[in-house]
Amino acid sequence: MRPEINNNLILIYMKKYFILLILFFFVTSGGFAQSNSMLWKISGNGLKHDSYLFGTIHMLCPDDFEIKQKCLDALNSSEKVVFEVDLTKPENLQIMQAFAAPQPDFIKKFTESDIKSMDSILVPQQLSIKLLDYVSPVTAMSLFAMKGFNCPDPTKIKSFEAELAEIARIKGKSIGELETPDFQFNLLKDLITPKLFMESVFQLDKYPELTAKMVAAYKNENLTELTELIQDPTWMTAEQKEKLLAGRNVNWTTIIPNLVKEQSCFVAVGAGHLSGEKGLISLLREKGYSLTAIN
Repeated sequence: MRPEINNNLILIYMKKYFILLILFFFVTSGGFAQSNSMLWKISGNGLKHDSYLFGTIHMLCPDDFEIKQKCLDALNSSEKVVFEVDLTKPENLQIMQAFAAPQPDFIKKFTESDIKSMDSILVPQQLSIKLLDYVSPVTAMSLFAMKGFNCPDPTKIKSFEAELAEIARIKGKSIGELETPDFQFNLLKDLITPKLFMESVFQLDKYPELTAKMVAAYKNENLTELTELIQDPTWMTAEQKEKLLAGRNVNWTTIIPNLVKEQSCFVAVGAGHLSGEKGLISLLREKGYSLTAIN
């Protein structure tokens, strides 16, 4: 008989930070960074006003969290703040809550041996494969990723998107989004197979060390190092990189030009989306815009 999962732990993670857990998966990357900065100015190509592209790590422990002054200045000078998904829309919250529901058939695809093997790793982490009785595989894997941060109090974890959205609200900025939560969840649901889920469990002990290195690289704005770390196969397969990164970046570069043409925008996405041949910096430059690192 497997140990019961800590229901309070599930509620803590799910109640307020569910969205942040899911969004963590979109800190993906490919290629090499053009320069080491998380904030880039978008100009040229007939634009009347400068806009900005900012790379976030989505969430950090309170002691590591900081919004630098250059970022606040860029946001203040922009008319609109644009996220991957608008976390302030109630309808988006309802959609995400629906996708958190468990998928009963998913756990049936594991053998008893698989379940015992996974629980031998999960139970010492105060988790269990029984988590899948309460939440979807996407949410469960998000929880695995979040635990890699090793925050002293996981309920106090900070979100760049939530903090930036609150600043935008206070300053009366409008908020936009590049895609819908339906798209994000369906993409993840398609990619997270039972095989990938089990591999993720077996790699759980690697998360804290790799996450610590990623956080350090992010805080130092070392986009090159962050790119190399995220390319570690612990996080992404080639298929995931292509679908979670390249395809979405191409889609976004058909949306961003229309946004920045109309008004000055502060566009905040996962930092890994910035670099590489199929990164937003390169793709926007190909469209004729000047992308300048703000150091």
